[in-house]
Amino acid sequence: METKRNLKYFTAPPISILSLVGYGIMAVGIIFALLRGFGQGFRMIGILIAIVGFAVAIFSSGGKSTDSDIDYQIAERVKNLQELNEKKHEVYEKSFLKQRKPIDLKGYDFEPKESEFYYKKGADGIGRTNYYMACNIIFTSEKVYLLGRRFSILDETVDEEIEGQYFYTELDKATVEEKEYTFKKGDRTMRAKYSLFQILKEDGEPILKMCVDTGADIDTYTDQVTRVIATRKKELAKRAEETAQRRAEFRARVAAEKEAEEAAKAAGKSVEEIEEAIKAAGRAIDEEKAKAAREAIEAERDTRRKQH
Repeated sequence: METKRNLKYFTAPPISILSLVGYGIMAVGIIFALLRGFGQGFRMIGILIAIVGFAVAIFSSGGKSTDSDIDYQIAERVKNLQELNEKKHEVYEKSFLKQRKPIDLKGYDFEPKESEFYYKKGADGIGRTNYYMACNIIFTSEKVYLLGRRFSILDETVDEEIEGQYFYTELDKATVEEKEYTFKKGDRTMRAKYSLFQILKEDGEPILKMCVDTGADIDTYTDQVTRVIATRKKELAKRAEETAQRRAEFRARVAAEKEAEEAAKAAGKSVEEIEEAIKAAGRAIDEEKAKAAREAIEAERDTRRKQH
């Protein structure tokens, strides 16, 4: 990463004195080249002067990164995050949750833990800082998988990986908060908007906290992630309840059959009669289960009739 040129992106004035000199020389050359009545030789001199001025201007601006240079360097550092996330956690497309495809979050960090901090609004209108973070989030039926990268474009020692996997039952919701970074530009106080996105655990601790660009997309992602967490928690709780019920029914059946077996043996029944007693106990359990199911269905129908 071209850290020295990147530093000049934040610290160098928009147009240096040398650039102004170059543009001035180029203007003089153009004027000479357009003058009439001084001959072809004078015009060629004007063209040469303009070329020299242009070269000086280009050379003087070549010492710092441009907006597109910064964007390219960042894109190279955060590409293939989803692929890396899949390999890191050994989860692939067939396991993705159908109702929420993987998402990529990215943005310049306005709340760094490091002391060195620079901000600049580029010619393209985008506000940039010297720290950047991107994160890929994969949703499966039971877990959320994260893989992100946070780094500095001025200091190559600041480069960290953020990763984790969490059960939906651990999570609460996603939040986004619009914030402002204030800075001085001459005598004026300027403000740059950004958003702070978080995914929170039940105890309020964030599993992911990062600055992202303010916009409709992040609001949509926040709502969707919160909805996925709530839906999956409800479905997993229902699944756990059904599993517990099946286990309870199995234990009750085993206990009833065991009790019937012991009673038949105590009564001196034959082997065939003992087996029939065990089957009868099992049928009684099944009938009780079917009766409870019918009553539940009838209760649901009554509720619907009352609502209408």
